[in-house]
Amino acid sequence: MKKIILLAVLFSFSVPTLITAQSKTSQKEIFASTYHSSKVAVKSHHYQFVADVIHNSQEREVLNGEHNQFKVHKLKVLGQLHDFSKHKVVHIINDDHSKIDTSFNDDAQLISIDIHATDYDIKIEIKPNGKAFLTLNSREGTKLSYTGRIHKL
Repeated sequence: MKKIILLAVLFSFSVPTLITAQSKTSQKEIFASTYHSSKVAVKSHHYQFVADVIHNSQEREVLNGEHNQFKVHKLKVLGQLHDFSKHKVVHIINDDHSKIDTSFNDDAQLISIDIHATDYDIKIEIKPNGKAFLTLNSREGTKLSYTGRIHKL
């Protein structure tokens, strides 16, 4: 009889654990709608990157998104990104015939965009949470890193 009662008590503790373990939402499920929105924007070939932060291994600076953005419309890329304020440099991106390669990894929920413009090579990695990481390489050798977001226009 004691064994039956002990088994019943042990079973009663294990049932809620099994139920809660099955109801936990995976990270992939949590970010599914954000990833889908980013994917729709990029597939439309009509989107905008807005930079919030410029950074490198030593420093980081918050940017004004209104002045640090560029638009992609089919093969046309137009906009500007500021360098660190101490350099007082603005990188103007203006190309009507950019080569744009895009890849989607649905399993990892990652989007990669490579833009080859006249004066710059731009690489954007969009994470499942919607954060976009941009690397700007100029033909003169300047390499800058930005964190921001993608919006559909």
